Amino acid sequence: MTESSKVNEFLRLIMANQKPIYALILGMIPNRDDAEDIFQETVLVMWSKFDSFERGTSFTAWGIKIAKYKIFQAHRRNARNNFRFSQAAFESLQGKSDNFVKNIERRMQALRKCIRKLSKRDYDLIQMRYENELAIKTIAERLGRTVQSIYKRMARINDSLIRCIRRMLAMEELT
Repeated sequence: MTESSKVNEFLRLIMANQKPIYALILGMIPNRDDAEDIFQETVLVMWSKFDSFERGTSFTAWGIKIAKYKIFQAHRRNARNNFRFSQAAFESLQGKSDNFVKNIERRMQALRKCIRKLSKRDYDLIQMRYENELAIKTIAERLGRTVQSIYKRMARINDSLIRCIRRMLAMEELT
């Protein structure tokens, strides 16, 4: 395999699988900046060990295994943080994360379908907040509305999406 084709394969795989890996990290590291740092460290390790990745196995599962190790390292070296997981708590979280990973793709598919069902106005609001990463205050200013009204609308949309996802997953289980 040429270096160029190796790079292309890795980039294709990381782009297709980065969301569940990052979601796991963010679920275990509440600070977004720290989670992004750990994700970057994880990707670097994945690249350095890419030759050992077994083609035909789950790239996501492989990445998550590396991410879990990086999370554990971060918790151990984070001296400024007085809160630390015990080994037992960390292992318990790891076990729960395995189930999370198994279901994340189904949830993501359901979320995409539910988002497509939103009204244009609600879709635009979700897009501004999550895709464009605009602050609520900025959205309110752009739309000429109060910050409180945007928070309320976002809460209604999020609640609607959660209910929609649950319904879709429940219907999936029935079939």
